[in-house]
Amino acid sequence: MSRSAKTATKAALGRPLLVPLGRRPGTLGTVVFHPLGGGLLPYLGLVAHLSRHGPVYGVRALGLEEGEDPDTSIPDMADRYAELVATLPTPPGLFVGWSLGGILAFETARRMPAGRVPDLALIDSSPAPVGEGPEVYRAVRDQVLSEAATELDAEALARTERTVDAHLGARAAHRAEGRHPGRTLLVTCTGSDDPEQSRRWAPHLTEVSVRSLDTDHFGVLRAPHLKQLRMHVQEFTGRQAHAGAHTPASDRERCSTIAATAAR
Repeated sequence: MSRSAKTATKAALGRPLLVPLGRRPGTLGTVVFHPLGGGLLPYLGLVAHLSRHGPVYGVRALGLEEGEDPDTSIPDMADRYAELVATLPTPPGLFVGWSLGGILAFETARRMPAGRVPDLALIDSSPAPVGEGPEVYRAVRDQVLSEAATELDAEALARTERTVDAHLGARAAHRAEGRHPGRTLLVTCTGSDDPEQSRRWAPHLTEVSVRSLDTDHFGVLRAPHLKQLRMHVQEFTGRQAHAGAHTPASDRERCSTIAATAAR
């Protein structure tokens, strides 16, 4: 993506929480959910691929604009986001979430009306904290804010820092509940802080395909690993691109797990 296009997209991520990122018509609508810190820029390379199949929307967090207070509870965020997604003209068939966005995608999907269950693509995301307290994510916090500092002015950076800290508190307090009845693509990373993601997600997912990338948490959405991530998503969505949102899988289809393609 060119610098001018990236700047234009950044400007478009202004006040609405539900942001159109790709308007191309198609049979598979997608919603991507913000990671720690609340912005959507990390998804831009993946959005270019997803938009080939249909419209793509992104959910940004409260707290990034002047006068906004960040959410401090994942259930509160999921409740809010489910209401937003329900306003779309066509129910999306795919929710995508990287990092904190994965648990938000999962929890939002649980709140969607019956008969509108989206597929999930969870990218290096955990169903529960990997340790006790927000400090366990200190390295992630530092990197998120370090990268934000190169893009934002002092006031915007201060709002982002406050939002990051609110999200860390929310993440430390939340554990996934219930079970997603649809299909899920789980993409893990060999350099993840949570090498047990697949096992820990198992009680919460019904029909899951697991893929692995040989990178760390921040490398999964960047070159050269972005190309392989796109291939995994294409493989996953290709079987469902013409079906959209669907009803829960049958008992016979449950727990269909495909082995990871790379060593963990």
